[in-house]
Amino acid sequence: MTRPLDDIDRALLRALSNDGRRTVRALAKSVDLSEPAVRDRLQRLERDGVITGYHAAFAPAAVEAGTAAFIALRFDAGRAARDQVEAAIRREPAVLEAHEVAGEDCLWIKVRVASTADLADTLDRIRSVPVIRATGTTIVLRTVFERPLLSADSAEHDASS
Repeated sequence: MTRPLDDIDRALLRALSNDGRRTVRALAKSVDLSEPAVRDRLQRLERDGVITGYHAAFAPAAVEAGTAAFIALRFDAGRAARDQVEAAIRREPAVLEAHEVAGEDCLWIKVRVASTADLADTLDRIRSVPVIRATGTTIVLRTVFERPLLSADSAEHDASS
């Protein structure tokens, strides 16, 4: 059974969100707890599925993924069609996110590729899924910002609201 997050849990998550390489010692100091207490909290947060992993962030252009796009997908109704589309986009390495949405579209996906030519190839593969009826693509011109969950920026916003 998971318990609700308290202020210390949220402070630990914010600290990790801003720097996932912080040591347990540094985290303990930042929340004024002992290292074993912080280690226990982190293990509980991992066990409860709050912390789902630790990842490095990369500059997209440096890893040949400088072109981002959002693609709206429309496909046949029913669970079998949804399962087929979800399986296909999970296999597509350019797809970073997939969201089921309300409205005319069924899913919105975020992709990152090296170029618009690579985007065209990705779209061809996605459109080849037999149950997909339509796509709509929006190419990102510039990313203004991306914010991790519970970042220091979001905490400042929460405090001012």
